[in-house]
Amino acid sequence: MEIGTSKIYNDLPSVICKRSSSLMDLPAQKNAEELSKKREFKDLIQSLLPEGDKDEIDTQLRKGFLLTQKRQRKIPESGKKKIGKANGMQHRGKKRLSGRERRELGLHKIDKNNKTFEMFLPINDMWKSYSKDLLGIEHYIKGGWKGGYNDSRTDTIQNKLRRIEYFGCLVRVTKSRCSEFVGTTGIIIKETKNTFVMICPDDRVKTIPKLHSEFSFVIQDIGFSISGNHLHQRSVERAKNNFKKLQLWL
Repeated sequence: MEIGTSKIYNDLPSVICKRSSSLMDLPAQKNAEELSKKREFKDLIQSLLPEGDKDEIDTQLRKGFLLTQKRQRKIPESGKKKIGKANGMQHRGKKRLSGRERRELGLHKIDKNNKTFEMFLPINDMWKSYSKDLLGIEHYIKGGWKGGYNDSRTDTIQNKLRRIEYFGCLVRVTKSRCSEFVGTTGIIIKETKNTFVMICPDDRVKTIPKLHSEFSFVIQDIGFSISGNHLHQRSVERAKNNFKKLQLWL
């Protein structure tokens, strides 16, 4: 910056510029010569700065410079992540299988040949106990609940029915777009987002779509009927959400 023909500042000597550039990225001092260079640079700054700013010299000199190249941090061998030898893939957590690996191993497939209806009767008994404890219908009945639509307790039970796990439930298909499925009865042995897989009393395994279907079941001598459209989610996702104004048929 110039005013007229005279400068309001003087350029630093080239020796000072070289010294300062070499000191900007200087590592920890190891000998007396390097310490003397640093001391000379500090003395130069003190001679140029006003008296009130000299207290901040040490603090500013300890800071890093943005224009200098940042040194890479060396990671010790113990802190490096181990890479799998077989396929070069990094393990996830405690060597959990990915979704692709589960599909390749066929873990999602159900063998329809070696299963009988009687094998899943104990699971159905467990589901009855599970649903009884979760819904607490006996408590509502003692309190005078009769299943009316205007009763707030009905909304509570409906919301719980929407969120429970249906694996092991004995259901009957009462409505469906496909007339072949109407009247099918069986125990649910697998649930996906779009379907129920159930085993029938004749040991046949059938896959029933949820959409546009209606399923009926009994809990503590009380019959319930629920639309498959209300169950069009994975059971884990349903359990996390709270739904309001849900209408089921009691």
